[in-house]
Amino acid sequence: MANDDLRQLRAVLREAVRAAGYPVREWERRLGVGHGSLERLLDGSQELRVRHILGFAELLSVSPGDLLDTGCPEAARQAEHRVSDWIASGPARPPHKAAASAPPVLSEELVAAIREAVREELSAVSGPKKK
Repeated sequence: MANDDLRQLRAVLREAVRAAGYPVREWERRLGVGHGSLERLLDGSQELRVRHILGFAELLSVSPGDLLDTGCPEAARQAEHRVSDWIASGPARPPHKAAASAPPVLSEELVAAIREAVREELSAVSGPKKK
């Protein structure tokens, strides 16, 4: 995963944390990280791990794949295959390119509209922001 993808993923996570409105301590507790670690995860001074992505997804009630697709759109666009293509083909040979079902390419405007809709929905569901 390129540094730009990680920066973008962290930006998406930061925006989702802000939109959800949970207190920082609640995020840290639910992610299983120490006090002050949320900011370090989001600013890149602490490495994001799979367990963190899973925790963010659980707290936001979204799939981990959705977080990664939204946070790493360029990596998603460049994918030639899906995991199921590889598993179905077996480990010895990659799937035929024509059989791969590439993820749809979303315009930046559509991604922005989706993000705004998610922010509005999270805001409506969570009620007033907690401090």
